[in-house]
Amino acid sequence: MVISVMREITTLGDLKGRLQAGFENNEESLEAFGKTYSTQLKAYLIESNQSIVGAGCPIGKWQGLDSTGWYGNQDEHLPNTLFLDGTRERVWIIYSILDAAESDLAIKNWVESRKGLDRCWLSRKQLLHWEGMEQWSQSGLGLRFSDGLYPEEEAGKFSLKAWYGANRYIVGLDEVIEKAKERFAIYSARWQKRRNGSVAISAEWYSNGKATINRAIDVDEVLLSISEMANRYDDAISDATELRDTTLCAFEIDFSQEIDLDAFSNTVAKGTGEMKLWLVETEAEADFRRFRGVDLHTWDRILLDVGPDFAYLTIPGKGCVNAAPRIATIQGEDNAGKTSIFHDGVEIFA
Repeated sequence: MVISVMREITTLGDLKGRLQAGFENNEESLEAFGKTYSTQLKAYLIESNQSIVGAGCPIGKWQGLDSTGWYGNQDEHLPNTLFLDGTRERVWIIYSILDAAESDLAIKNWVESRKGLDRCWLSRKQLLHWEGMEQWSQSGLGLRFSDGLYPEEEAGKFSLKAWYGANRYIVGLDEVIEKAKERFAIYSARWQKRRNGSVAISAEWYSNGKATINRAIDVDEVLLSISEMANRYDDAISDATELRDTTLCAFEIDFSQEIDLDAFSNTVAKGTGEMKLWLVETEAEADFRRFRGVDLHTWDRILLDVGPDFAYLTIPGKGCVNAAPRIATIQGEDNAGKTSIFHDGVEIFA
């Protein structure tokens, strides 16, 4: 892709000005032509056990802006296209003004190639964070079941993505969605914030921690809404870590669909895929499997007990607790349906 020549972004004010111009260009083209032409802003929430220097940059290298904890990328071909809010120790936000395909690939390759980096795997309640809030309304939902434990020719699949708008005019759709979302995992939710009859923010959030800003009026309001989700996830990581350290209980993950334990064993034994688990089966019964191994995210030890509709995850010592929402999210979308995470009877990452 070709990036037009623009003034170098060296301050947080420069960045806000660039993003604000993009929002305004899209609003003008939407009014004039009925569609947007400027690249939409993407945000990626990253869970980190790395320093910013150690993590490196998805494209080029980071250069600090004038505000502490903020960086822009410097690169020969794609400078000023990625921006890092590293003001939180464990949850970073990367903003991208690249097109979606190029941006997604750069983030994917970077996270997968760096020890200590992971996605922020958003739970159902986190994706529905704005439900019931004043001025906010849900305008779309994505549900998924991909049967990822089986070969392609044997797998069953279900996918529903409904963009029904803030007014929900499609008769009968609410009933279909309500039934489906009780059985299947939510992988995306689209939200609108309206003010004085106009759209102030239209954003789609994904279970892997990505957000796409489809429309917006004010850059500060957008950055605040994305930071709100990052803060919520950062708090969830801190709370889960404290619970693990003080109670020594396992994390319980409940599934709404029963999974094939033999297929699960075969998958985690390979140490491949987004679950980032490399496990050895140590005990097997008809309705139960016990595993030990490592979380490839940080190479910390983990212990995992799995039944047809539940899993108990133990993360000894100082291991990273982000394994719990990762397993819940990916297993939910792959084959386990709606999932919830509990610790000592209390729902977490909620």
